[in-house]
Amino acid sequence: MNARQAAVLTGVLALGLGPGGAEAAEAVAKGRALAERLCAHCHMVPGQGEKRAENEIPGFAAMARRRNQTPEGIIAWLRAVPPIMPNHHLSQDEMYDLAAFIMTLREAPQR
Repeated sequence: MNARQAAVLTGVLALGLGPGGAEAAEAVAKGRALAERLCAHCHMVPGQGEKRAENEIPGFAAMARRRNQTPEGIIAWLRAVPPIMPNHHLSQDEMYDLAAFIMTLREAPQR
């Protein structure tokens, strides 16, 4: 993990306050743009929740609200390139940015 990635995780875990706050805010903005461009069709569908069956796709907000979910857990999931997902060949920084954005959805109200 490089210094930027560490600052992003620190800022995300502190909800954008304290050390890493500016880096985290920038990462969230980049992650949102990346999600809207690459992921929205499958993971940002209005009313989408947690997957209930093997062939269902979870929404990002539901993923963020999973018990004990962390940015590191999301990054590990992205690194694994789940077989059902396309491989977008994300860079390390893009994974951190996407994880930062997803974690901001943790408190989003359920629809």
